[in-house]
Amino acid sequence: MLSRLVLDILKPHIPDLIDFCRELSAVNGVKRVSGVVVEVDVETDTVKITVEGKGINFEELEERVKALGAAIHSVDEVVFEE
Repeated sequence: MLSRLVLDILKPHIPDLIDFCRELSAVNGVKRVSGVVVEVDVETDTVKITVEGKGINFEELEERVKALGAAIHSVDEVVFEE
């Protein structure tokens, strides 16, 4: 089962990083979300998001990211456990 993801995400300034991570923490299987701002542009933030849990629903996570007006640029780390 999927237990950890590190994602490179481009997001608008709003929602801020706190609210963005809070929204992602509501996804099925997610127990912990942490985020770091990597770069700030005029209209967007590039953030590195780490998601941890048991049986993370990646499709739901991806949809939540899109619903927040953001896009996953890359999946930088993946961990599956039994």
